[in-house]
Amino acid sequence: MTNKTLPVEKPVYPVVYGDRAFISRTLVMRDGRQLQVRGHRIEALDADALAFLDAHPDLERLPE
Repeated sequence: MTNKTLPVEKPVYPVVYGDRAFISRTLVMRDGRQLQVRGHRIEALDADALAFLDAHPDLERLPE
């Protein structure tokens, strides 16, 4: 029996979110990076942005 490990599934970027509260705004992450909402939409382009946007109460992931 071979000991094979399954690949860890990584998110495919960008992950798109809808902003239920604002058409446009700037969200500032703890490290100072700014993420822009435009037309009720914002994208996560990396794992840090993904975690930040997942935790935001006004945002919801949109289906791919």
